[in-house]
Amino acid sequence: MIYMVDHIFADPTLEPGWHEWYQGYLRKLVAVPGIHSAQRFKARDHAPSRYLAMYSIDSADVYTSDAYRAMGGGGSQSARFHGAYRLWTRNLFDGVSREAGVPTWAPAVAKEQRVLVFDRDDLPGTRGALEARATWLEAVGLHMTTKYRAFVVIDAAESALAAAVPGSFLYEPFTPPISSLP
Repeated sequence: MIYMVDHIFADPTLEPGWHEWYQGYLRKLVAVPGIHSAQRFKARDHAPSRYLAMYSIDSADVYTSDAYRAMGGGGSQSARFHGAYRLWTRNLFDGVSREAGVPTWAPAVAKEQRVLVFDRDDLPGTRGALEARATWLEAVGLHMTTKYRAFVVIDAAESALAAAVPGSFLYEPFTPPISSLP
């Protein structure tokens, strides 16, 4: 499963402190059993700043676990920054055509890559080259602000192709991937 958190952060004076806090928080999250990876991204050409965090998790049960509650998961740790959020959505996704026993996890995106993310109310046929390469996810929990979300990892050189995907956001890695796996 993939847990995604979308933020639009509207207070540039608080933003450096938020990033510092968030980096430490990512490390705490991947220490929770059932959370395997975390990475943050920043949208290109978006003002105010738009961010995405993607996590690989075993199941929604991680959010009711003692370990998650003990480390203050669920937004309570970021309360001092909530006034700067113009958007804050939390969605839990599972792969649409996931093979039995094969988890759908968040990609580890290298600094020379980008991730294109887009939402849809239905599963479309192939509308273009990037959509055909996308990993399709279905919302299964938390805010459920979209029915389907797709992502595709591309090389930075392909960034111009993103404009052909309506309603998409192109993100560059803001942090390296953090993993609890060897």
